[in-house]
Amino acid sequence: MHTKELINRVVSIRLKNKALLEGIVIDVSEDWYYLKYIAVDYVMDGFVLINRRYINQVEIPDDSGFKENIMRLKGSIDGESPSLNIDSHVNLLLDLQFKKKMIKLELKNPDKCYIGKINLVREHSIKVHLFSWNAKWLGVESFLFKEIRAIYFDNDYIDSLQLALPVISDSE
Repeated sequence: MHTKELINRVVSIRLKNKALLEGIVIDVSEDWYYLKYIAVDYVMDGFVLINRRYINQVEIPDDSGFKENIMRLKGSIDGESPSLNIDSHVNLLLDLQFKKKMIKLELKNPDKCYIGKINLVREHSIKVHLFSWNAKWLGVESFLFKEIRAIYFDNDYIDSLQLALPVISDSE
């Protein structure tokens, strides 16, 4: 099956570190898979962008027809998704920065993630103003595109922390 034929389908994506993610495909590019993230069973929890360099396998699960039917009945498949230009790393991250999305970054090391707001996009990297698990602003850190395994946004965890996060100016 060609990758564009996967749009609006439930897929399971096995990453090189053996992690398995499931979601509804919104878009696919040479570098990224853009999914509505299925956290468990029929529960959507935001969106995830998966860097294709970290993908081992993409497959349609055995129960995909039933799951797609449930998700369609819930309005999850045809519902709105943020429009993102995933044709290049730079365009994607500029879109996320411009839309002021709080993001969670998973790097090639699956044991660590970072949450924050993009404040600068460069040709091969981004700078992110990080915040902690208890909603305290931390410093700014740089990340290379090639080390970003996945980017999550608009999920319950990030949205909940954002409620308690003090406002910072864009110049910080």
